[in-house]
Amino acid sequence: MSSFDPTQHPRGNVSTGHAGQFAIKQQTGAEVSLGTTPRRTGLEMLKTEQLNRAERQLFNAAVFEEEDPDFPSIVRMRVSANHGDRKGFSGMLTNKLRWRSDAEANRRMLTGQQERKVTVLTTGRAGDIRIIEGRAMNLQGKDYLVLKGSKSKAYTVDQLDVIDVRDGYDADHMETIVRRTAETLPATRRADVDGIPLEGEPGTDDVNAVFVYNGPDFGDGPARGSVIYATDITPDGDDPIINGAFVFPPGTGLTSEHGSIRLSDLQCHGGRIDVPVQSPRTFADALRTGDDVTDGIANVSELY
Repeated sequence: MSSFDPTQHPRGNVSTGHAGQFAIKQQTGAEVSLGTTPRRTGLEMLKTEQLNRAERQLFNAAVFEEEDPDFPSIVRMRVSANHGDRKGFSGMLTNKLRWRSDAEANRRMLTGQQERKVTVLTTGRAGDIRIIEGRAMNLQGKDYLVLKGSKSKAYTVDQLDVIDVRDGYDADHMETIVRRTAETLPATRRADVDGIPLEGEPGTDDVNAVFVYNGPDFGDGPARGSVIYATDITPDGDDPIINGAFVFPPGTGLTSEHGSIRLSDLQCHGGRIDVPVQSPRTFADALRTGDDVTDGIANVSELY
């Protein structure tokens, strides 16, 4: 009989949304400042770190590596809470992985179990992505994921934001799935307004840029990997307002619609990607795409 004490387990990851703020600041006619950073593919953003015997972290939205330009062989670690292009990538990857998994099957594998060995793919509050090997166990009416090789370390299942579950201990295969999925995603860069016309100028009926954004959470889950089809900008000094069609994943309490967001907020919570071939080309088409996602006809993960 297991000596696991359910009263001693550590807290799991509580999944909450990223706060978003829509534009309300007084607009002015000041010039817009531009700035770009290199595009980075999904595989360049993934970094495997073995946290312990049972857990490995594949992605951390706040920590990334960069080479020293003066000494290319030296790799430095940088920590930033405002590196939005990584958060945007994390949202895309989470949505893509969820789309390919079976939520109901995952629930059955983790609840009401006597002692079932499983490999769980999870995402945390900050958008990190981890693989956990453990035993799904129901003790005293509560479901736990007890870490492999431990009798006392566990997560409560209802506090884990589960993306996917596989039978048995198979972290290597799960990581392969994540990496192959990351290869299918577009490269991201820090959000900018380069090439987006000012409101009232020609071309503002077209989709002139595409952003991925971790929006606010007013429903059952965070709006990670939301899509913004930008048409034009309202200048306001160094922090212009980006206007366009917003497409949110279902279950977030948000309805896809016309909206606006400040560049500074987007740079904290999102990034810019190249306009995908299948993207709507006009504002009207973008709104119809958002309606399809809201109505369940299309999945937001199919948009990138």
